[in-house]
Amino acid sequence: MLRHLRRHARLTQRELGIAVGYSEAHIARLEGNQRSPDPAMVSAQFVEALQLPTDSTAAQQLIQLAQTAHETQRSPVQVPPEPPGPPTNLRVQLTSFVGRQSELADVKRLLAVMRLLTVTGPGGVGKTRLAVQAATDMLSIFEDGAYIVPLASVREAAEVYGVVAVALGLPRDKATTDSLLAHLHNKHILIVLDTCEHLIDACAALAVRLVQSCPRLTLLATSREALNVPGEVTWQLPSMSCEEAVQLFIERAKAVRADFTLGPGDDAFLVQLCQQLDGLPLAIELAASRLRVLSLAQIAARLDDRFSLLTGNNRLAQLKGQTLRAMIDWSYDLLSDAERMLLRRLSIFTTDFTLDLTEAVCADPSEPAKDAGGVLQRAEVLDLLMQLVNKSLVIVDDRTVPHYSLSNTIRQYAHEKLVEASEFDAVYSRYLRYLPFAVGSENRAPARDGGVATPKPKRKKTPAKVRSK
Repeated sequence: MLRHLRRHARLTQRELGIAVGYSEAHIARLEGNQRSPDPAMVSAQFVEALQLPTDSTAAQQLIQLAQTAHETQRSPVQVPPEPPGPPTNLRVQLTSFVGRQSELADVKRLLAVMRLLTVTGPGGVGKTRLAVQAATDMLSIFEDGAYIVPLASVREAAEVYGVVAVALGLPRDKATTDSLLAHLHNKHILIVLDTCEHLIDACAALAVRLVQSCPRLTLLATSREALNVPGEVTWQLPSMSCEEAVQLFIERAKAVRADFTLGPGDDAFLVQLCQQLDGLPLAIELAASRLRVLSLAQIAARLDDRFSLLTGNNRLAQLKGQTLRAMIDWSYDLLSDAERMLLRRLSIFTTDFTLDLTEAVCADPSEPAKDAGGVLQRAEVLDLLMQLVNKSLVIVDDRTVPHYSLSNTIRQYAHEKLVEASEFDAVYSRYLRYLPFAVGSENRAPARDGGVATPKPKRKKTPAKVRSK
């Protein structure tokens, strides 16, 4: 109304400001509802400046509007509270989610159409972090909420239903299969079963019951091996790309040292570090934490002893996430004796290997040496190798003839176990006997310390004519 009356009086903002003792900017803010008007000033100065003494109706209306605007701006505006979102026990993450945008999009796309999805991958690859991010991003889709059920600290299969109930806000002591299914029966809900590998049978049985009995429920599991149940879709999380791993290291490094920057030549050390650590987020974060006491070059140089180097001090982390060794111990302890035997013997290969090579080198002869650490029959190797692939410890490269390999970290760990089991000499001897028949020359014999033994150069034979002279 002030703008309308000013224009009717043929005044500019500057002219009105001079008339009432305000600046031009002050008049502009009043007309834009950006400044609280003073009703007394409007009555004493504005009515006369706007030539309103003869128009009592307009004058009274202007004064009343000024009074109302003044009171409204002095009183806090009562904004209605936003309606609460879907219920959840997901918490805000304390660290940034780095990279993985393509993988995150894949998981969210699958969750939108599948009811049982298992994200698999080796320990430390970031399955839990990815699952939490996906569930957080999709929370608004599930009207009855999204919940994560942490299972890493659960030791007994009988406790699984109680842990699920507690995560959902139900009393543990009344948690039974029937009560849980009754609570979830018609709910549109997302449940994340996190870290299932040590309770694989119980988690598989629970997953089947939930999906069968609760038609609107979606289940996302994380595990180092698939649940292997009907209706399950398995999606394997790969290691980080080198670019993402470098970005992760830099971000975590700045949390340790706010002034961290890459110096001359550090780029090469950082790429080497990320490649040697197989793009594993846990290993990269542990390496970044060492910047408190070591330079980047020193960290890269000490990766041959990575299990002593990569330890953490996060008081809130699970034990298996405190050190690189604890993370792999977790996987190794879940293996059968025969699976452990094959895994440690596979460390004899310095590059990829075939099934034939594995059977020839890793299986014991019909009469194994007395000092061998155990007996592994040739007929067992195929099934055991498949189990190690399923448990994300052996990498398979599908070619015309499939080839297999170990990551740098798993190979170093398995090699230590091979030496501890007093099996190195026997396996090494078989490897050397088979080596001339192996395809390619890159699979060179490993040294006892896990490195590659360099054969002594052969002395050139002097031609007869030269010797005679």
